[in-house]
Amino acid sequence: MKKKIVVFAANDCIKEKEKYYYSLAYETGKALAEAGFVTVTGGGPGLMNEICRGAFENKGETHGVCLNIEGRIHSKFLTTHEMFDLLNPRQERLLQIADGFISLPGGIGTLYEVVAVLALKRKGEIPEEKPLILIDNFYHEFHKLIKTMETEGFVFAGFDKLYDIVKSPEETIRLLNKKINQT
Repeated sequence: MKKKIVVFAANDCIKEKEKYYYSLAYETGKALAEAGFVTVTGGGPGLMNEICRGAFENKGETHGVCLNIEGRIHSKFLTTHEMFDLLNPRQERLLQIADGFISLPGGIGTLYEVVAVLALKRKGEIPEEKPLILIDNFYHEFHKLIKTMETEGFVFAGFDKLYDIVKSPEETIRLLNKKINQT
């Protein structure tokens, strides 16, 4: 059975950064498809759509765990999908079906998802060894915040071992293969 990788990402970004972020999203989806993973997203527009397009156009399976929002156009690059009316049940489903997690840059929703994974890892509800890979230098400020929390005693020493930060989709796939194959 193919492993499902949940990818968190933004609905949109500023116009000046679209080319960069959309390319990063597309290449992430493409790399997941080429590595034989099922790509799972929130099924929405923007970066989520580009992740799905990258996977779909490279013969990968894509699954959307979609939220019913009035006027939202969901990705047309989903091979399967499921719909939710409320955010929390949708988030629970994303967390439940994942064999691993990736996060591209995003806003509050994306940060909410990353922090949820970390909180559940901390409590042992998600195994610590289940990968959470953050892609891009965007996450260096997040890492600094985690280190400050550690210094202040708000999280345990070594909390940053619950995630990895990488620069590229290719590096992500190498790390996923290493971490998933050892679990």
